[in-house]
Amino acid sequence: MEKDFGFTYKLTETGKAQGVFSLAGQRLPFETINASNPIGDLLKAMVSLIQEPAHLWDEENAAAVEWYSDEHLLVLEFSSPDGKTIDLSITRNSAPFGEESEPLSLSGTIALEDFCLGIIQELDKLIKNLGLLNYAQQWQSDEFPLTWFLILKKYLIGWKCWKPSPEEADVLESEFMMILH
Repeated sequence: MEKDFGFTYKLTETGKAQGVFSLAGQRLPFETINASNPIGDLLKAMVSLIQEPAHLWDEENAAAVEWYSDEHLLVLEFSSPDGKTIDLSITRNSAPFGEESEPLSLSGTIALEDFCLGIIQELDKLIKNLGLLNYAQQWQSDEFPLTWFLILKKYLIGWKCWKPSPEEADVLESEFMMILH
């Protein structure tokens, strides 16, 4: 089984984000726009992969998510044959109305826990530094998918692999304090 999964995600300007997926030495940079809800779609698909273990009934336990940008379409496909590992495939194609470009892809097998941990750690850092209100203002389409995020964090805690990030969360803490006062 391959390891070394990485994920970065940063909001770069209003309605746009950039990041990188990496797996076993392969890197795939991407950009996404708010024509879809990339983070919400990904987290919801991840939760369904865990909560609906179709492999137990000899059915395919798989999910696919499409992320859009001005230039590319990013297709994330993952399946789990056993509920412990996932086969991951990420392909960056030309956008339907954009210029033709050579598809880029990365694929491999990774522990489900490592995949979830990599995604949630990055999003935890993002939301603690940016805050829920700033995320909504900067993304300008959909709110941060807090419910799906917290469900996955709960699984990580149950699997005993969640390690809180050491970054201070001034923005997020001040938002919660504003609600309490």
